Amino acid sequence: MNIEERPLSPVLQSELDAHWRDGLKTIGCSSFAIGPDKIAAQLTEFLVEFEKAKSQFKERQIEALLVQLGAVLANLFIEKYGWAWTCAKDENDKDFYFVVSRDKKLMLQPWTFLQDCVQHPEPYHAIKSLISLPEIAAVSDEVMKSDLLYQDIGMAFMAMGALASFNQDEQNN
Repeated sequence: MNIEERPLSPVLQSELDAHWRDGLKTIGCSSFAIGPDKIAAQLTEFLVEFEKAKSQFKERQIEALLVQLGAVLANLFIEKYGWAWTCAKDENDKDFYFVVSRDKKLMLQPWTFLQDCVQHPEPYHAIKSLISLPEIAAVSDEVMKSDLLYQDIGMAFMAMGALASFNQDEQNN
């Protein structure tokens, strides 16, 4: 994927802000003023409860919910770490939106990551709060030794979680 940063259109920014506000309501937050750590804890708690009940939802409902929750997660990274929304085009000219760290070293497609969490919940259970993902990634050997830009912390985390899950299964056998 060729990363070509460009600002979000005002219309798209407005849509993301609306998803963010709806997502806050969905997880039971009345405002962003309670702070990113408390919101992250509520988001994590909501995801754990949602995982238990997800079979009661239709696929379209899950997708709409993940858009809201992804906007909340992205805004947590923006608020706590100074990340920003950006866009990339693939070889088919399809746009991908994600949040990226100030130094462009780390990025996260929040909706894709949360969809992976819902489909494979074991890895994200390993952390206390989703907001710590950038901190975990920033100290990982893979990130520290790499000169690559735009490393997807969601993919890296899912891989680390799957490995930890595999190691735990091996130890239990």
